[in-house]
Amino acid sequence: MLENKNILIMGFGVTGKATLKFLKEFPCKIYIYDSNLDLQKLNVDEDFIIFKEEDLDKIDLIVKSPGIYPFHELLVKAREKNIEVISDIELSYRNLKTNNVVAVTGTNGKTTTTTIIGDILRRKSKTFVVGNIGRGILEITEDAKSDDYVVIEASSFQLEHTKLFKPHIALLTYVTSDHLDWHKTTQNYVDAKFKIFANQDEDDFAILNYENKELAENYNLKGKKYYFSMHKISERGAFLDKGKIYFNDGEKAEEILAVKEIKIPGDHNIKNIMAAIIASKLLNIDTDTIRKSIISFTGVEHRIEFVRELDGVKYYNDSKGTNPDSTEVAVAAMDGPAILIAGGYDKGASFDDLIEKSKSKLKTVILFGETAEKISNSCKKSKVEFYIVKDLNKAVELAKKLSSSGDDVLLSPACASWDMYSDYEVRGRHFKDLVRELV
Repeated sequence: MLENKNILIMGFGVTGKATLKFLKEFPCKIYIYDSNLDLQKLNVDEDFIIFKEEDLDKIDLIVKSPGIYPFHELLVKAREKNIEVISDIELSYRNLKTNNVVAVTGTNGKTTTTTIIGDILRRKSKTFVVGNIGRGILEITEDAKSDDYVVIEASSFQLEHTKLFKPHIALLTYVTSDHLDWHKTTQNYVDAKFKIFANQDEDDFAILNYENKELAENYNLKGKKYYFSMHKISERGAFLDKGKIYFNDGEKAEEILAVKEIKIPGDHNIKNIMAAIIASKLLNIDTDTIRKSIISFTGVEHRIEFVRELDGVKYYNDSKGTNPDSTEVAVAAMDGPAILIAGGYDKGASFDDLIEKSKSKLKTVILFGETAEKISNSCKKSKVEFYIVKDLNKAVELAKKLSSSGDDVLLSPACASWDMYSDYEVRGRHFKDLVRELV
């Protein structure tokens, strides 16, 4: 498929570099485009050609990094010329040796669900966990053998540019509007998420949140559907009943574990765990292995991550809360009155529902970054106290001054980090450093 092709890599960050290393094994000519880098000064071992606009007529295939805007001028011209544009997960899928592919997407819950599934499967067989967590998928494509598992956290940016991608198990945690700056409409965003199921057939499995059942019926899913729900349901899947999680294979319901055995807080994490249970059961993992993994799981970094307790106040890092729905979930998971630190890059979302639905738990809101003014307007509408500060340092200082024993201080920005930080991980680590320095 790749032999003797002219391939353009758009974007030379983490994904672009992994793509170049992967493609060097094939007899193809590689071009690279990145307007933010001086490609002539790069110190890389692999050979490539610096792309010029007049080269577009030579290009057979474009591999787009997730960070490249989908309506970039170069991509618009490429589509006009019928040049195929794909993502790294599509390129990897076309070259993977294993069919044991589990793909997870959703507005929220992707990382936690992917991590839990990976931990369960690792207890039985060699498993690669890739995507937005850990390694990029092209880094492991050659290493994954036919009987290995590959668990992918897939973003809408990646799924939007898939064509043949066909995971044996596709899982959608939940979908609501996000990344409107990128996809332009909620429908475009939802369509991108549902592409995870597009190529499945009756031998594959589609796992969905029961709350999205009606929405899913619009997409004519071919895979066998399994649902997870916080209420007892008759459909195949997992459900909660009287404090216990059950798995229903269509014939009988089996008790898996009690909610009280779960160490990570919040109803949203019960849903993530139910989704992971379904995926594991469909891969014939025994109940004891699943239970042991879930009971030992203490959460992922930057997702309602407990940092420390000081003077009776608990501090939580939820830097991965990059949209209002995610932050709403995080606030709901707090035990005490919450001092919410929020704000960041504006993705076009509204914050009115977040503040209104969360106000009973909010003691105050501390805002910083590009969206501070926008979120403050939502606070005014719901009569929630707020402060605006210039950066995260000042936010943490103020949170300490305003907090009392029994309060929870929560960094959950409801926004991306790109106005002040390179990614949510850098932002989260900075928050943790600031909290640990408090005396």
